[in-house]
Amino acid sequence: MSEISTLAPQNVWQIFDLICSVPHISKHEAALVEKLAALAENAGLSVIRDEFDNLIIRRPAAPGWENAPEIILQAHTDMVPASDREFDFINTPIAPYIDGEYVRADGTTLGADDGIGVAHALAVILDKEFQCGALTVILTADEETGMTGASGLAAEHLTGKYLINLDGSDRGFCIGCAGGARQESIFTARYTTPQPGNPVSITVSGLPGGHSGTCIHENRGNALKIIADFLDTLSDIQLAQLEGGNADNAIPDTVTAWAVAQNTPAELQHAADAFTLITAKEYALSEDLSIKVTTADMPEKVWEADFQQDILDSILLVPNGALDFDDELKIVKTSSNLASIHSRTNSGTVCIRTSQRSTVDSCRETISSVIATHFELFHAAGEISGIYPATPPKHDSTLLKIAIECAKKSGRSELPYAVHAGLESGWFSAKHPELEIISCGPDSDDIHTPQEKLHIGSVGEFDTFLRTLILELGK
Repeated sequence: MSEISTLAPQNVWQIFDLICSVPHISKHEAALVEKLAALAENAGLSVIRDEFDNLIIRRPAAPGWENAPEIILQAHTDMVPASDREFDFINTPIAPYIDGEYVRADGTTLGADDGIGVAHALAVILDKEFQCGALTVILTADEETGMTGASGLAAEHLTGKYLINLDGSDRGFCIGCAGGARQESIFTARYTTPQPGNPVSITVSGLPGGHSGTCIHENRGNALKIIADFLDTLSDIQLAQLEGGNADNAIPDTVTAWAVAQNTPAELQHAADAFTLITAKEYALSEDLSIKVTTADMPEKVWEADFQQDILDSILLVPNGALDFDDELKIVKTSSNLASIHSRTNSGTVCIRTSQRSTVDSCRETISSVIATHFELFHAAGEISGIYPATPPKHDSTLLKIAIECAKKSGRSELPYAVHAGLESGWFSAKHPELEIISCGPDSDDIHTPQEKLHIGSVGEFDTFLRTLILELGK
């Protein structure tokens, strides 16, 4: 156990510490789900683990609470892998530590999104002294890379009247969210033998990155756009490979190109420094932006000139960022994120991934189609997947009204709001339209980046608020 297990409330922090100790990035949550299932089974609770690795845990109503409405507490078990160094997220645990008022991880994402939500849900349902109505905890898998857990969850498990999604923040109560989709555009690479020159690697780094929903409007800079812009200024550069971006729902902060150049590395570095000086002024939080040129091994093959230009132009010209705003909700309405590029030398392909979001499903369909057509113009074959629906806000729900009253008593924000991010509530609303849903949680910042941090005091405050809300709903 790490030092965070001594924090209060210990029942929450000890579970979160356990979660950090078991690697659990998207599509690799099985080991963590097994441990969490064992916790519930050892407590004598009903446990179902479905084919999608969703975990459904049920606890009957306590004596005297039989007439209280059933409440669902929901969170997701996977996390986004982002690191400021080489890190094996599949086999290496997260290393959390206390930094003043916050808990952080050592050089990686912390996974408070949504590990702390899982911890809050389990701390409540495992607490035998906490007497309330019937509780169900639903822990979904693979939220971050497609919401396959939520989309595959059988509607029969959504038996409660109220669902409290624990993937929110202390801003207030999220009652609506954007729907989204992801797409992959595959280019068939055309290669040639490199002309004599200087083999180099060129790396763009130092950008803040961030969540492709909540941060997409903040002009943080996209590493893929920046490197394509820089490479396009260089004459006689022969590209062999481009690699960058970690996740579809994260703004890419680092990308590397391998190439053969006629200029020396020193000459290229001089050009890169001049380009960085000008470019950094165009973006927010970009004071650490850098472009580093280093000597590399000579590649066996490089891209043909026409194919190279197709790749660079497709990146430079693709719509990216906040594309439309919702005046009523006061959030971004529609966006697209240029997420990653990977050169698959074994198969001779180059893959560019993007993700689209909108608070209106028809608008999301339109922008996804636009992006697909864009890459087709540059001879890529595309596939749209991971589609999930938006959640229309319910401003007059009983759950929201009682949550606001509880917030007033506990000093939390009472603000109902919507977000330009995908939440699993869209799937739950589609499966059970009468279900009342809010999303909330403790205070965390810089999620999906190595700078992610979780406010220690807010965890205890949220635990108190959540228990109060459950009891008030039971009345």
